[in-house]
Amino acid sequence: MSAPLPQTEPVQYALTSVHTDPYLGGTDGPWLLTTDPATAAYFFLDTDRLGHLEVMAHATADDGALTPIGPGDIVRRALAELPAGDARRDTLRTAQADWLEDRLWDGRDEPFGAVPEGPDWTRAGTAWGAAFTTLPGADMLAELASRYPGAQEPHVTLATTAMRTARAVRQAAGPVGEQDRQRLVANWRILNSSWPAREEPAAVAAATWYLERLADLDPVTAQPPTHLTDGQRAHWRKAATDLQRDLLVLAPHLHPERIEAFTAHVRTEPADRAPHGAAHAEEADRRRLEAALAGALDHLPLDGEVRERVRSAAAGVLHPPRPLPLPGQPAGDADAALQWRRRVPSAQRAAEDTDAVLTQAHTYVAQARREGGEGRRPSADRGSTVPARTLADETAGRHAVLGRLLALAAAEQAADAHEPHLHTVAATAARAARAQAHGLRPMEVHFAEQVAYTATFDAARSLLDEVLAEQRTAVRATVAAHYPRPDHRLADRLAGGIDGQAVTRARNAVAALGRELDSLLAQDRDPAARLRPTAEEVTRARARSDAARRRYDDIVDKERPATLTALRALRAVMDLPAPPPPDDGADRLTLHRRRLTERLTGALAATAGPAATTEPGPRPARSLPRQETPPATVKRGIR
Repeated sequence: MSAPLPQTEPVQYALTSVHTDPYLGGTDGPWLLTTDPATAAYFFLDTDRLGHLEVMAHATADDGALTPIGPGDIVRRALAELPAGDARRDTLRTAQADWLEDRLWDGRDEPFGAVPEGPDWTRAGTAWGAAFTTLPGADMLAELASRYPGAQEPHVTLATTAMRTARAVRQAAGPVGEQDRQRLVANWRILNSSWPAREEPAAVAAATWYLERLADLDPVTAQPPTHLTDGQRAHWRKAATDLQRDLLVLAPHLHPERIEAFTAHVRTEPADRAPHGAAHAEEADRRRLEAALAGALDHLPLDGEVRERVRSAAAGVLHPPRPLPLPGQPAGDADAALQWRRRVPSAQRAAEDTDAVLTQAHTYVAQARREGGEGRRPSADRGSTVPARTLADETAGRHAVLGRLLALAAAEQAADAHEPHLHTVAATAARAARAQAHGLRPMEVHFAEQVAYTATFDAARSLLDEVLAEQRTAVRATVAAHYPRPDHRLADRLAGGIDGQAVTRARNAVAALGRELDSLLAQDRDPAARLRPTAEEVTRARARSDAARRRYDDIVDKERPATLTALRALRAVMDLPAPPPPDDGADRLTLHRRRLTERLTGALAATAGPAATTEPGPRPARSLPRQETPPATVKRGIR
């Protein structure tokens, strides 16, 4: 893999997780925002191995935007940056062995108290190839072999399966000979076999990609290559028949309409791609206009036939308002936190401090494990990093809330800036109503003009208010996630050192350090002084004075205005009720699965061409997991 291009800021790694068990399914789990790839890699390996959490990883690109990144890339970057003798290398190797060891056993037997049959090396190899798209390292395999004496031979199965699975996934994400039908069929059959559920999104996405290509090579209509012999053509047609059976029987949920169309030699568009959104938008515009027109008429002293004539004259010139651009909310909490840190220098310094504390905690754990001679992770090691993780979570959560509030404030400001344009559009509607008001008395024409103006303005403004209301609801959900029980001190907690006294403290620091520097310079210039300051003392004093001045400028020009703007937006947000948890996590979990599939294999969509994809349905019958009866009610946790 080529090295990343140089950037003006360090690469940020954002890792989020969501619960996948039947009790907390769909609720958010732990998350991490850090610049240390070793910490990010350890977080992924330690969190994803738990079995009931699905982890997504993103990293900032050259433009500073978060883009999907595979866990294997994070591990490779971490190993490339760590020195050769760093103890954290041993920690990562042990974490990888722990992650792979968990895939050796069927976790579905644990709730039922079943006795495991034994390690499944094929399962572990498939999981490693789907998640990391590379071969496991020799040192990690050696450590895993030390835990299973006499089991070196199954390691060959693990490595071979990992290689085949990784190659199939990588070929789907990159250029592949689309007309090489034998390779397409072979890779699809590899990915269609049984795989662990936690690595399912990557494998399902790649398998779907292959099915798209195989469907384009329809065995009913396509003809065998001309260079084949008669025996090879018979074998080709038999393989085509087997493939069509797999498409119709083993995976009918992927493209039911398309499969029927191919069978009938007709290509049709799936029914789920019908433009239902356009009809819904037209209905919403109609209701919005009717509400604005009724509200404008209610403010006028009209009744009976006069009201109806005025209403008809105004309604004839009303048109659905055109959506106006408004800044949107960040894509996620990590994006919001990054935007806030780029805007506020003190937030960036706080993030660097928490990263340093978290790195020191992991380094301490790695050194203690090496000095103690303990290869496996003791239970006390995880507790050693809990305070640092708590500090990192609190800092990132506060920055995420402030970043979303700042984006909401920008949207509110943009909506207010659109009002002159709305008045212009309303005045145009009023003139049109006057021009088309034939047969009305002068006072009725005036009323029609007034109603057209008010209804047009109110309908357009209500469209902006709906967008702002959606953003406020999203921000309220973020506040509830990081501050489950907010009180009157929430604004002070969010300000966090940029309160009303911050400017005074910074000004006093500038004055005190400036006087200290002036005193040293005066002492240095005084010919009668017996004790002169050294050049190093003067340099340090000047550096402290300049840093205090920069700190004061940052507070006055950047931090204080941004904080006040965010806190002003907080007032309207906290007037909303906290969003209740969903009744069932299945819908949210399904949405998460779809997004995870798209992010893990983002290159597939660009490579897949115009073929339409639908939401994956249940797994084929030969690889269905054990059915577990979900509880009657879904329990909820607090993030």
